[in-house]
Amino acid sequence: MINKVKNFLKKHELLNPEKTFIVGFSGGFDSMCMLDILRRLSLKNGFKLIALHLNHNWRGKEAEIEQENCENYCKNNDIEFYSETLPEGIQKTETVAREKRQEFFKKCYKKYNADGLFLAHTKSDNTETILYRLTKGTGVKGLCGILEKSQLDFCNVYRPLMDFSRKDIVRYCTINKLVPNNDSSNSDIKYARNFIRHQIISELKTINPKIDDVFRNLSKIAISEQNIIKEYMSKIKKDIEHDRYIITNKFINLSKDIQNKFILDFLIEQNLDYDSKKVEEIYEFINKSARYKSGKTLSLTKNLWLFVSKEKMCTIQDLEPEKITEEIKIDKCGLYEFHNKIFKIEKYQNKSMPKFPKENELTAYVNLENIDDLTLRTRIHGDIIQPFGMKGTMKLKKLLINKGVEKFKRDDILLLCQNNEVLWASGVCLNEKLRVKQLPTHILKIENR
Repeated sequence: MINKVKNFLKKHELLNPEKTFIVGFSGGFDSMCMLDILRRLSLKNGFKLIALHLNHNWRGKEAEIEQENCENYCKNNDIEFYSETLPEGIQKTETVAREKRQEFFKKCYKKYNADGLFLAHTKSDNTETILYRLTKGTGVKGLCGILEKSQLDFCNVYRPLMDFSRKDIVRYCTINKLVPNNDSSNSDIKYARNFIRHQIISELKTINPKIDDVFRNLSKIAISEQNIIKEYMSKIKKDIEHDRYIITNKFINLSKDIQNKFILDFLIEQNLDYDSKKVEEIYEFINKSARYKSGKTLSLTKNLWLFVSKEKMCTIQDLEPEKITEEIKIDKCGLYEFHNKIFKIEKYQNKSMPKFPKENELTAYVNLENIDDLTLRTRIHGDIIQPFGMKGTMKLKKLLINKGVEKFKRDDILLLCQNNEVLWASGVCLNEKLRVKQLPTHILKIENR
């Protein structure tokens, strides 16, 4: 086992004396075996190990004894040890436990400026994971199982025991006279994974004793297939993406299977729960919302929405940003800072007519003769505008709807106003009153700070 783990470290270029690794260490058979092997390899190769133990505070004295056992092992083997105990009252679910562990690892990764995180998942864990995902309807992606190397949002995660079964682990601990913890909750079949381990897999092994190898090979095949699909999908993605948006009509013209694959990948990238029902819900939302010029939003989490309009699709982090009530008086040429933007007004000096920008650009050539009392602000109730080329005025709200401006962007548009009349809605529309007759008198520009 030691040689196989050493080859794993070589493969991922981890045998480096300058590296520091954090190691998830519950003290159970798997993590005890992994830490002991890594300890032996670190003595010869010089990399540093920090063992991390999180007491979930679910099992009282039993958990305290396990924590002490972990600390003693590290003390006796000259391994740095760090532990934390969660406060009482934490919800006792597998999901919450996983989330708290990830928060703990993330904190420690930064604390120790680590180069990676080692976790002791095995071939047997992979079998449990695939079966669990199948019951949740996670599709072909779920068949990939547990990867030997993956990426959390804060670090690389390495799993050097993925080619070993639980029997291999127990044998190693016995031969090397290790005394692992034996978490009593691992026998409680009210938890889904324990039920799969003790009830389902034991039955499958009566059909094929090497069921772990079957699922491990299935994972490798699924990963290979996913890599092929990923390469193909990346080419499609280049065609349907523009800037940070997806072009809606290009997306909905794809086959349903490819649309659903994009949706599934999106949910995985956002670290959201996913199943066939969720994918279908989003698929239907996109295809219905693609008819609306000003768009519709779908809540994905408390702070994340999916926006779909006739033109574009994107995610929104803050659906209702804080309303800006500030106004700035514009009484001379120069630069004016307005939150995260800069408004610039300058006199037009050329003797020839310029090439006029499009309405959606953040530059405008205008005639400001006999126009004063200008203010710079965002929209308020009652705003009106006389759109360029029209004789009468209309409500600004109606104009923004007609122009297909998304709701979540309307309060962010910078307006040059005279009382309640908008003279320039930057990037949207110019007022007819600013029409250039001979030559522009001024140039208006908006820039980001």
